[in-house]
Amino acid sequence: MRFAVIGSRGMFGSEMVMFLASKGLQVQAFTRENIHLDSSIEEITAKLSSFDVVINAVGYTAVDRAESEPEIANIVNGHFPEKLATVSNRLGARFFQISTDYVFDGFSTTPFKTNDPRNPQGAYGRSKALGEKLVEGSGARYTIFRTAWLYGAQGNCFPKTIIKNAAQGQAIQVVNDQIGQPTWTRDLAEQVFAFSQLEQNVPIVHAVASGKVSWFDFAKEIVGDYEVEPVSTSDFITAAKRPAFSVLDNSSELVTPIGHWRDRWQIAKNEIIESI
Repeated sequence: MRFAVIGSRGMFGSEMVMFLASKGLQVQAFTRENIHLDSSIEEITAKLSSFDVVINAVGYTAVDRAESEPEIANIVNGHFPEKLATVSNRLGARFFQISTDYVFDGFSTTPFKTNDPRNPQGAYGRSKALGEKLVEGSGARYTIFRTAWLYGAQGNCFPKTIIKNAAQGQAIQVVNDQIGQPTWTRDLAEQVFAFSQLEQNVPIVHAVASGKVSWFDFAKEIVGDYEVEPVSTSDFITAAKRPAFSVLDNSSELVTPIGHWRDRWQIAKNEIIESI
């Protein structure tokens, strides 16, 4: 089985490549230097013709900037996935799309299920929801992996910011009224691989850590005794609205779900700290 990882320089894409390589699997990393997603279907098909699984880790993730650049967000998060899914369908390859909790409105008090209706509240969420819909209509054998609150050794992430600020003795204020599931990129990579090994195809997977926590309590877990001040979302003015409740139901009868977020952080934290 040969894997193509599109967007291999990002926080998750780089993790996915390293994970597959560590298992001795055939994987090729694709970046803007060796694949152009704005080129034709025929050109992209030629690039990906030898692969069995295409993993799209490309994403426009600037949540606030998306409010002023919705067209660009829609191209990257919507039309590029559609193109890759179309190519995968032509090749008979499986297509894996990385999506987000932002496709939901965050108004629930119980974990969102995979079949709950999408109701994004901002441009970023709408662009990712567009991508999901276009992939679903592509004819490809696809799986959409919704994840959230990602952190990892590659690139910037919330734990690294908190650790750096604490090391510099800065005051740390973190919202305590947004609830979600911090998820390690390694765990997401393992979930993607596990589903690639199934004969049965699962259209949508919630690939997040188990449990739930606020950003504030996650920050406290990261820095221990260092003082962190809880604040309200209303104290921060941002262009995009953040979901208040981003907890996804990650139950599965086919693959063991990711473990509790706190346990996974305890395993991941040394690697995250060393990468700063």
